[in-house]
Order: sequence, then structure tokens, then C-alpha cells
Amino acid sequence: MKNKLNIIFCGYRTWAINVINELKSHPRIDNYIICENHKSLNLLNLENFDVLITVGLSDELYDVCDNIETIGAHCAELDRYSYGTPIQLQIIDGLGETKHRIFKFVNPGKEEIRAHTHTREFSHEVSLSLDGTIENIFNNLTKTAITLFNKYLEDYPEISWKKWPEEKLKKIARKPRDSNIELMLGLKENFTTRSVYDFIRCLGDPYPNAFLEDEEGILKFKVVEYYTK
Repeated sequence: MKNKLNIIFCGYRTWAINVINELKSHPRIDNYIICENHKSLNLLNLENFDVLITVGLSDELYDVCDNIETIGAHCAELDRYSYGTPIQLQIIDGLGETKHRIFKFVNPGKEEIRAHTHTREFSHEVSLSLDGTIENIFNNLTKTAITLFNKYLEDYPEISWKKWPEEKLKKIARKPRDSNIELMLGLKENFTTRSVYDFIRCLGDPYPNAFLEDEEGILKFKVVEYYTK
């Protein structure tokens, strides 16, 4: 029988809480605590825990990873999608499938924190479909995250870390103003009905919805359908 573990879970979004609720009954876990933010995490004595598992939080945890093994899950295969809004960026680029991976936090230093959301080291990975609505994708994300963290907990501490190939190309995190459909059409040299569909569907709630704007008002698109001929 492998040793029991004391775990810190970090997460606050609905899908993250669903993942945590599934993981907390893992047979390897002896005790656990759930933190919804960095402030509550700072109140803990990290020496009493074995692993910090974050579901959806990232930059805030670099200052604790020197004191406890800290892992997360990143939903992109290519390094260019390492920083911010990886789901939207991949869909807009036409990807229909990617990888969901366990990655390890290592503190890169204050100067580089904003440029690195992971250390390009990962252990477990599974395929992640990017088809369907944002709701569909988050359902997929929940399932794959549960699978990944369960595998990690079962294997710990015998974890094999692999190198995440570095790329010079970096995709910039999207901002609410980037949801403007006219801006998207202006940036794309060749757009199709499919690319417009992908743009709108990847910006479903809770993300800043795709929109059109004129002097009279703003038209938001929350739902979109696409049919092939």
C-alpha cells in the first residue's frame, strides 16, 4: 500500500470545484483542505502537506512552489499557447484537439513570472477535444482533469517529468476588446464562415462575448450554430 497523502486543493471556478469534489475521495488522500484564493493559502503551514494541486489558478502560486510540490493542468500542447486564454487562442487558430497536461510549478524569478505560466515540464497527458460550445469544452476539461490528477496521485512520488518543447512564437493573452468581430475580420487575411463560427463559439459565457458595435449600441453573440453544405 502506498503512503497516504495530505493535499491542498486550490480552485474556485465551478468546473474546478467539480474536479476537486471528485478527487478528494481518492484512496491515496488521507487529509485535504480546499483554498479558493491565495490569501487562504497563505494561512496554512505548508510543511503539513505533501502536494498542492491547483485547478485553474496559476500566477499566484509561484511564491509557494519552493516550499511544496505544486502542480496544475494546462490545456495546450504547443508552447506558443503557454500564456493566457489557451482555449480561445487554439480554437481561433483552427485547432480541433489539443493536449491536457499535468505541469509542475517552478519559481522562475519575478522578472519572468509574467512570461511563463509553466516550466515546460509535464508528467501525464491526455487528449482534449475543442469541439462544440464552451460548455461542451469545459465538460471535457473537467473529465480530463479528473483523469490526469487521479493518475498523478496514484503514481506519486514516482513521477516522470518530460520536457515541454520551447517555441519562440508566443501568443498574447486575449483581452475583452479582442472579442470585437470586426477587429477579428480585419486581422484575418482569409476568413470563412467556419472561422467566424469558431470565433463566436469560443467566446460563450463566462468569457467576453463576441460583439459588433456602432454608435447606437452593442450587439453580443452568446450562441451560434454552424451547418456544413
